Amino acid sequence: MNYTVQAGDTLFFIAQKSGVALDALITANPQIEDPGLIFPGQVINIPVKGPATSPFPAGAGKEMPGVPGEKPLRFISINEDGREVQGSSNIPVRPKFTVRFDKNVVNSAVWGNNVKSFSLVSQRNENVPLNVTKVDDTVDFSLRQHIFIEPVNPLTPGTTYTLNISPELMSLAGKTLGRAVTVTFRTVG
Repeated sequence: MNYTVQAGDTLFFIAQKSGVALDALITANPQIEDPGLIFPGQVINIPVKGPATSPFPAGAGKEMPGVPGEKPLRFISINEDGREVQGSSNIPVRPKFTVRFDKNVVNSAVWGNNVKSFSLVSQRNENVPLNVTKVDDTVDFSLRQHIFIEPVNPLTPGTTYTLNISPELMSLAGKTLGRAVTVTFRTVG
């Protein structure tokens, strides 16, 4: 099925409106070089959802592989210099966090939403300004699941902080985290 892009459309919203996974929509339109950049009047192909079929014979005892975009987005870990952050009491006052998920969360189609999905709060309930960055998936596809976070200013020594990740954080496939993630740590000192 074909669709003519309207002003304000994004591939994400077209996929949602059409009931197809974003990655399936992108795959069906190889002529689109940058999924984050489409234009009004452009004609795109909307894949038709067909019945799911297993590549394994019935009773083969193998689990059917996941359909891209059909599994929920999952938080994997948050590290600082290679060590787990959750519950740590020796985080430096100038930390550089690497937050990892199981799907692409850095593509330009979802980055505008995802960059706003992080907050850091001190034990005094003060919001800490953050730099939230990524390596674009067109530059290094292997880092498509990593988001990098650094406080703008040094943190206070010997203080407990909570990093919050919004349940609205979204993968390129259009799946949200679905639940808030809270990571608590303490700085050295």
